[in-house]
Amino acid sequence: MNQLSYFSQKTTEICLAVLAGLASSVVLSNPIHAATLGQNLIVNGDAEQGEGDPIGNAVGEDIPFMPVWNTTGEFSVLQYGATGFEFTNAFGNLVLVRGLPDADSPGPSDRGNNLFYGGGNRASSSAAQLIDLTDLSSVIDAGKGAFSLSGWLGGYTDDEDNAEFTITFFDEANQSLGIASISSPTATERNNITGLLFQSVDGSVPIGTRQVDVLLNMNHVRGRVNDAYADNLALVITQVPEPSASGFFLVGASCLMVLKLSKKRRVLQ
Repeated sequence: MNQLSYFSQKTTEICLAVLAGLASSVVLSNPIHAATLGQNLIVNGDAEQGEGDPIGNAVGEDIPFMPVWNTTGEFSVLQYGATGFEFTNAFGNLVLVRGLPDADSPGPSDRGNNLFYGGGNRASSSAAQLIDLTDLSSVIDAGKGAFSLSGWLGGYTDDEDNAEFTITFFDEANQSLGIASISSPTATERNNITGLLFQSVDGSVPIGTRQVDVLLNMNHVRGRVNDAYADNLALVITQVPEPSASGFFLVGASCLMVLKLSKKRRVLQ
């Protein structure tokens, strides 16, 4: 058997196997539905539940109540268009803080009234929530779970205070299976302009995942307050789609063409 004949025979065998497999797949593939597939799993990810700080320096008991999230430090919620405040620095000079994020600052078009805010003192802070993924276990354990993590993250003028949004996947034994995160752009990347920019990352949900921990860290670097900002946080899990029928037919047609060419070559030899 010459090389061309061998190639034609192997191509024929492969294509016949592919066609058989595609035929059985069309019959056996059944989509799995879950109520939360395709929906944002983060509750109050837009900071709209509750009132926001109208000034920008709230601490302690003055921090607005924020449902759902478990917070540390002086983590807060700020109103877009907050008036700003003034303070006396270490040199005895009066400093006016103005130009906090407002309706005209870079950020989401559907920004609502509030955004997440690092807080009114010189310290880092955080907010977290735990999401149960048990209802999606059949999709996840079949290796068909895909996630999209996104949010609008940013800061104030040339301050380097920054936000980091992280998710950690856990199994039934609370063992970590993987981590994904997005971070706010640097002051330079923001052109030293107060505002928020869209950040996102996509990936696969690890097999065995049963819950996911969502953590928003607001890292203070310098300044009178923690000027890390975040808004419209989202975690969406979808099912990796099965190949469409048109895809099956396209592959099948390609293989049939190869089979015909193989037969034609054999006739010409």
